[in-house]
Amino acid sequence: MSLTIEMLFPEIANLHGDNANIDYLAQCRPDARVVRTGLTDRPAFVDGPVDLLYLGPLTERGQLLAIQHLRPHVERLVELIDAGTPVLFTHNALEVLGTRIRNDEMGYDEAGLGVLELESTLSMLGRYSGKVMGVVPEAGSEHPLVGYKSQFSMVTAADSLPGFLTAERGIGRNTHTAVEGVRRGGLLGTSLIGPVLVNNPHFTRALLGKLDPHTEPTLAHESLALAAYDQRLADFRDERRWHPFETVRP
Repeated sequence: MSLTIEMLFPEIANLHGDNANIDYLAQCRPDARVVRTGLTDRPAFVDGPVDLLYLGPLTERGQLLAIQHLRPHVERLVELIDAGTPVLFTHNALEVLGTRIRNDEMGYDEAGLGVLELESTLSMLGRYSGKVMGVVPEAGSEHPLVGYKSQFSMVTAADSLPGFLTAERGIGRNTHTAVEGVRRGGLLGTSLIGPVLVNNPHFTRALLGKLDPHTEPTLAHESLALAAYDQRLADFRDERRWHPFETVRP
């Protein structure tokens, strides 16, 4: 089965090297058709099936543009998510799905797409940077997911909204919770950068299996990817590499 992967707005959603998430998937599945949907294009997911829908990190202005261009298609987006179509939004892309994005310093308080019960508040003088480690069901407890945060925003969400993971180390949606990211139907949303799929080959293998259950998942550069993950995991498990700032606060 050939895969169709749609990458939304790569001309603006291209920060932190996270486009490598899709580059790596394409190397794992050279037969995949990668649709790079620009701001002036009609999204492929509107008119037909896609196997994975992806949106990566945006500037603050880019978030508002993404909301503007996705709003006409929000009903279709919700339909796909709730039907279980795999959707991956990384870093602040997940915030466009919320109810509100507030940035007092830049003078706006904008409605999001309203797909998720979450709000984000930005502080341009309060960038948070840190590491996160936590278990995701796709990879299991033996292979915790590792990633990084570098963000101006903090997210608050309804308690009923499941997280992408619960952080064993590092913070979650904000500095007061270990619950990180969101899950709804086929949607996986996480504030983590890395790129997540490059840095977590066990998770990526599971995702590939979900995209195509009839094909044995194969990782590109598998031995290198696994060795790099093992070394990074050892670093993340080293107590000396954690700063007290990278902890959930009461």
